Amino acid sequence: MLRDYYEEVGISHETSVARSPQQNGVVERRNRTLIEAARTMLIYAQAPLFLWAEAVATACFTQNRSIIRLRHGKTLYELMH
Repeated sequence: MLRDYYEEVGISHETSVARSPQQNGVVERRNRTLIEAARTMLIYAQAPLFLWAEAVATACFTQNRSIIRLRHGKTLYELMH
């Protein structure tokens, strides 16, 4: 059922071994990008560190609504909804 949905919307489902970041290169890079974006926002705004979680949530929201690959012409949010 879930695999049918993945196929329908063009999602490639890949699994990896637990506790092996070497196998999760794409995910690790995305997480790093979120952290870098949150850090940049806090520094630029001269905001206190207690807003860290909000900055990460904002970075995630922004990236999910930005076109990443032109071949789809859609944002991650649009692909999932």
